[in-house]
Amino acid sequence: MEKHRIGNLSPEDKVKASNWKFGDMFETDPIRHPDLLACTEKPFNGEPRIELLTNDFITPNELHYVRNHLAVPVIDPKEYVLVIKGKGLKRHKFTLEDLETKFPRHQVVTALQCCGNRREDLHGDRRIFISPHWVIGAMSNAKWEGVKIRDVLEYCGVDVDGIALGKVEEKEEWKNVQFESYDTDEAGTSYGISIPFDKVIDPFGDAIFAFKMNGQPLPRDHGYPVRAIVPGHAGKCSAKWLHKVILSSEPSKSSYQRKSYCHFPQEVDFEGVLSKWNPKEISSGKTIQELPVQSFVCNPPQNSIVGVKDATDIPIKGVAWSGGGKGIVRVEVSIDGGKTFTETDLYKPIKERRNHEWSWTQFSKRIPLPEEVQKRLKKGETVKIDICSKALNSDFNVQPETMEPYWNPRGVAINHWYHVTLTLDPNREKGTITRLPDGDDFGNKPSGGQFKHYWGHHGWTSDPDHQTDPRANKAPEAYQT
Repeated sequence: MEKHRIGNLSPEDKVKASNWKFGDMFETDPIRHPDLLACTEKPFNGEPRIELLTNDFITPNELHYVRNHLAVPVIDPKEYVLVIKGKGLKRHKFTLEDLETKFPRHQVVTALQCCGNRREDLHGDRRIFISPHWVIGAMSNAKWEGVKIRDVLEYCGVDVDGIALGKVEEKEEWKNVQFESYDTDEAGTSYGISIPFDKVIDPFGDAIFAFKMNGQPLPRDHGYPVRAIVPGHAGKCSAKWLHKVILSSEPSKSSYQRKSYCHFPQEVDFEGVLSKWNPKEISSGKTIQELPVQSFVCNPPQNSIVGVKDATDIPIKGVAWSGGGKGIVRVEVSIDGGKTFTETDLYKPIKERRNHEWSWTQFSKRIPLPEEVQKRLKKGETVKIDICSKALNSDFNVQPETMEPYWNPRGVAINHWYHVTLTLDPNREKGTITRLPDGDDFGNKPSGGQFKHYWGHHGWTSDPDHQTDPRANKAPEAYQT
């Protein structure tokens, strides 16, 4: 190491160095709702307790899952600038006011799901050492408002109608739309991702630059002041805190595009091949855009005790979604671990175009308890049951039973049957639900296992004597400011 020596510290400098404290790039992050279960704190990644997801068709802002790769940037809306550029395209800059006043407003209801949702399920013999370890809840449904990306590109000189109709040939140098964000790491590297050009020029594609979420200005955790919303695609495509849009012949060269959000074959192992990130070795990875069909039971919640005194059935509720705009045509549920299934009732209060069904579908059903289960309950015994669901989309693709056939070293595009373990208690009043105690468990965790340390929620607690953050006494509606 001698060749790397810069100099020697004096005794005085040694004292100063021993007292040196590094700053915390996350210290300006917003406070989060306590029902966002944090699977990482810095950067913050949190999924809502899934039993809350069926309370509303539109997920409240404070409960929408949060996926951050870096610290949440502090952006003055008066200084915000969105840059549009590309080969053969005149460079344009738009302020927030420009976006809000120069183009027609457009709204879209869409579910977003993180590529790695349910990554925890892939922890078996071949463990995946990748963060965040989502359990199940990295999917939410919201109404977004902004302006169509195609309208802004048309303003910049792109013949979006001619290209979309096939009357004008698509330029090779515009095949990819790269997004770069304002959030950066310590080295100044920002989040970057790209999507196909045909998605943003599709007149029914609903890809927008959003500045409102559920009727309110974007919360900071969700991209304030402007983010991309790319319906039907994985959440990673809807870049937050959007700074630059680049039309290019190549996909984004960021590690997120070329490495993190790729699906690799099973023979590629993380510790050996992927840890080295050799370009030749990772060429087999395919970047994910749309995600497969998904469903999971939300109510009753995972590992809860359900009172069934004098009950002959049990109510089940959940959510289902499919990427690529494919609708949900059927969801079936089982209370015997998948041996037998019953079709559920579907609920979607909005109308959507065929192959442009961006929002999720909620499902519900009262399932009769099997005769043998009822006999045991009448004897006063508690009974454990295994509930799971499987959804069928409009292409008649259905969720697989197990994850083994499509295990992958990045833990992405996971959609096998999600199992919920319940305990039926005939000695408790019908309909009562008891969860594992807060503070000891990760509420959505299938195993019911307890973590060694309390995860916390950025200092939030209802007990003022144990608050660790002076901002933590804000009312719930202020969490995402």
